[in-house]
Amino acid sequence: MAPKATSKTVEQAEHDGKYLYRRYTVGLEFISGIAGGQPMTPGRATAYAQRFSLGVSNDLKAGKKNMGEVTEEAIAKYLLSASSGFDMDDIGIFIRGFQVNAMLKDTAQRMKATMKIKGLSNTIRDGGLLFPDKIHLHVDPHIVERPVKPDNGPANIKIFQVANDVKLALPCAVLENGDLPDLLFRQMWIVAQGLGLGANRHLGYGRFLVADIKQEGDWNIAELFQNGATVLAGNTTPVP
Repeated sequence: MAPKATSKTVEQAEHDGKYLYRRYTVGLEFISGIAGGQPMTPGRATAYAQRFSLGVSNDLKAGKKNMGEVTEEAIAKYLLSASSGFDMDDIGIFIRGFQVNAMLKDTAQRMKATMKIKGLSNTIRDGGLLFPDKIHLHVDPHIVERPVKPDNGPANIKIFQVANDVKLALPCAVLENGDLPDLLFRQMWIVAQGLGLGANRHLGYGRFLVADIKQEGDWNIAELFQNGATVLAGNTTPVP
């Protein structure tokens, strides 16, 4: 039987736990809209209809001002014309933390860092690089139409939601296991600027500038899950 933990050992574990991860806040300014990649199902459209019916600022609200009342049925039909969009809750639209992990994993592969550091890919993907589960974008989405020409096929029109003018202060945690040192972490963000975040990156969506990367002090990892990304305030200067 394992010995019962004393208050001293619990206190020591909590103290040591503060040093298992490095904490950062990464400032991001998006220079192209973030595209939503979730299928626009009837249930998701209904959630948007309920939110827009309360007068949330949007293109639909402008139409309501100019042409009169917009019914929930009309809003739902409009939203279902898009093939994909964003998840949404009471705060607003959001992307998921694992999408940032996917972007940074792609970045590390492009840099060939995963070939040099054996465990880096697993660290980025499986718990060694942590972001909030929900990353709220703090803007309202717009629907765009984009002609897309597949390889060896006719062009077609792709319709999806895009979030413009997004600025985020994104918290994250890096496990201190030696796979992702500070310099590589910062270099990956510089390269990631050109890869982009979110859906339809191959169409140029989701590209951003890194405004700053700040390493924070001691903390409890639970804070990361309890507090999501916030709006990046003020004018910032991109990292050279």
